[in-house]
Amino acid sequence: MASVQKRGNSFSVVYYHNGEQRWETFTTEQEAHDRKGDIEYEQRKGTFVPPANFTMNDLLDRFIQSYGTLKWGHSSYKSNIALLNNYVRPELGKLMVKKCTNQRMSSFFTTLGETDAVQLPGHKAPPELVSDRNIADIYQLLNIAFELAMEWGELGKNPLSKKMKPKSSRGTRETWDEDTAKKAVTLCDSLRLLVYFHLALGCSMRIGEISGLQRQNLFLDAENDFQNAYLKVEVQLSRIDKDAYEKLKRKKDQIKFVFPEVFPKKQYKTVLVLKTPKTESSIRTVYIPPTTAKLLHRWLGLQDEQKKLLGDEYQDYGLVITLENGRPIESRIIGDELDEFIKKHQLKDVDFHSLRHTSTSVKLIITKGDIKSVQGDNGQTQAKMVTDTYAEIDDRRRQKNARLFDKQFFLGENSDDLSESDLENLILGIMQLPNMKEKVLRIMAKAAAATY
Repeated sequence: MASVQKRGNSFSVVYYHNGEQRWETFTTEQEAHDRKGDIEYEQRKGTFVPPANFTMNDLLDRFIQSYGTLKWGHSSYKSNIALLNNYVRPELGKLMVKKCTNQRMSSFFTTLGETDAVQLPGHKAPPELVSDRNIADIYQLLNIAFELAMEWGELGKNPLSKKMKPKSSRGTRETWDEDTAKKAVTLCDSLRLLVYFHLALGCSMRIGEISGLQRQNLFLDAENDFQNAYLKVEVQLSRIDKDAYEKLKRKKDQIKFVFPEVFPKKQYKTVLVLKTPKTESSIRTVYIPPTTAKLLHRWLGLQDEQKKLLGDEYQDYGLVITLENGRPIESRIIGDELDEFIKKHQLKDVDFHSLRHTSTSVKLIITKGDIKSVQGDNGQTQAKMVTDTYAEIDDRRRQKNARLFDKQFFLGENSDDLSESDLENLILGIMQLPNMKEKVLRIMAKAAAATY
C-alpha cells in the first residue's frame, strides 16, 4: 500500500519496495494521488518497478550504445545524435528519469515547439523554430528510449502518451512539371549537369546514386545503337560523420570504399565513401533511354581523353561522372550548379531530389499508371510510396476530366468530337477511381474473349 503526505509545498507518495521505504515527490496533490493509484495497481499485479535512479543523460547514453549503434544507419546516427544533443540534453539531460512525469514531458514538447532551431554546420539556415518533423522525430527517439528502460526493468511506466505524439509535417516539395523539365534539358549547356539531368529524369536516380555510379555497372550497348542500354545501382556516394563511421562497427560492411582525403594532414570530421543503398530495393537494374545512353557514351569518351591528358595526375576510381581530375562529385557541388542554372534561366526553384519526382510523374503518364514498373525504376520499397508521394498527377487528370465532363454533359457536345487523347485521358481518369481499374480490365477481357 502507499500513502500521500504533504511536505512543504509539495506532495509525496510513500510506499515500501523490497522492504525499503521509498518517496516520490510531486508538485500537486492530484499528481501524487494519481501516482499512488498506479503504484498500488501495479503492486497488486506484481509488475511494479520503482522509478529509475539515474539521469536522462545516463539513459540516452545507454540507449545510443545498445540501440542506436545497432539500428541506425550512418546518416540517421548523425541526425539523431544532433537532435538529442541540441534539444533534449540541454533541457532534460540532468533531470532524474524518475522525475520525467507525463506532465513534465508534455511541458517539454510544448516548449520545444516554441524553441529556436539550431543551425547545423554545412546545412542551409533552418526555419525560425524547431520543425514539426524534428519534434516528431524527437518524440520517437524518447519513446523508444523509455520503452527500452521498461524492458530493462528500470522504469515502471513510459511517461510519454500517444496523445502527446506530435504530428509530423514534411511540407510539399516544389517540383518541375514536364514542360519545365524539357526546357531545362534544352537550355543546359553544361555537359556534366546535363548528364545528371538525364540520369535523374530518364532513370529516376538519386543524386548519390548518380555520383556513385561506376563504369563497371554501365552497359551502353553501343553496337545496337544503344537500344538495350542499362545500368546497375549497387552503391551510392555519401559523406558520413567519422564518429558514426567508427561507432557503427556492425555496419562497416555497408562501406564499399573510403576515398582518401584531399589534404591528409587536415583533421576532417567526415569521410567520403561509396556505400550500399539504405534498402535492398534500391539495389536495382535500370534501363536507360537511348538518348541518355548516347549522351553517356559521349561523356565517357571525353573522360577517357581527360585521363590521357592528365596521365598519373588523374585519380581514377572507376566512377562514371567525376571532376576534371577524377575525384568524385559531391551532392553540394551539383546542388550549387543547379541553383546557378535555375537563377540564370529564371526557372522554378527546386532541389535536385525533386527531379525524381518529375521523372516518376512522367513515367506514370507514359505507362498509363503502371505503378509497379515505375516503383522498380525508382528503387522504392513499396508501391504505395509511388502513389502517395506523386498523387498530384491524379489532380491534373481530374482537372482535365472536369473539363471533359463539362464538354459532354453541361455543354452537350457530341462525344464523337472528342479527340483520341481526350478519350484516353477520360478512361485513365476512370481507372484511377478505387477498385475501378480491376473492373475495367475484367470488362475488357470479357469483351476480347467474346470476339473469338
